[in-house]
Amino acid sequence: MFNRFKTKISDKITLHFLSIDDYSPRLKKHIEESIHFIWNGDNEVIEDPTDISITKLEILKLLEGKSAEQKIGIVSEFICHLYLRANKFKQHFLFRNLEEKGMKKGFDGVYLIDDDYYVYESKSSLETTITSTHNGNVSEAYRDLKGKIEGDNTANDPWRNAYNHSNMRTIDFNQTISQILKNLSKDYVSGTYSQIKDYNIIPSSTIYLGTRYSDIEKTTLKSNLAKLLGKYNFKSINAICINKKSIENFIDYLNE
Repeated sequence: MFNRFKTKISDKITLHFLSIDDYSPRLKKHIEESIHFIWNGDNEVIEDPTDISITKLEILKLLEGKSAEQKIGIVSEFICHLYLRANKFKQHFLFRNLEEKGMKKGFDGVYLIDDDYYVYESKSSLETTITSTHNGNVSEAYRDLKGKIEGDNTANDPWRNAYNHSNMRTIDFNQTISQILKNLSKDYVSGTYSQIKDYNIIPSSTIYLGTRYSDIEKTTLKSNLAKLLGKYNFKSINAICINKKSIENFIDYLNE
């Protein structure tokens, strides 16, 4: 479905490589089953078959008027959320209204799996950016996570935003993670910042290739990322790298 290669290169490091050219019927079916809950939350009941059509229309409206960079960012995040949910990561935020007109989540996502929580950050590159690399995008995502966790920019408390999302009624509420986020927010406001070495993180990289599309060269990328991530601090990491042809398959699906 995702044309996936997954490998664990140490107790702390897991790599996920996805290569998405066209959307297979199986992938479209998985999107159809998941899109409403990614957008609205897992407790948002589908009361009518048109509810999914409304969700698709809302996402189309979100994409309207956005720059090319913003559009690829939105689609990239969606695909990562789709993939993580398929791999038993529990979503503790809403995808909807997280851009200019809504409550920002601080991080691109907060996930729970096996009683461990992860913070997620997504980076993507346009097909016109010939020099883009997954190492470069993963490195940028890591720096963003590090900066948010360690208080490099105190204008926006990422933990408060994550806490607000975790308490929305359509989220499958988890008291433990909600309390952790609340306490982290209090510490952040008080000027007591965390260290990224104590966190489980998910940086992702999506590279759009257009007519240059090819599947990820797994052996080379695995070697390159192992060297890069060996320099970084974290409790554990799931790094996601995606080669994608374009956003048009997703737009076509939304218009179906």
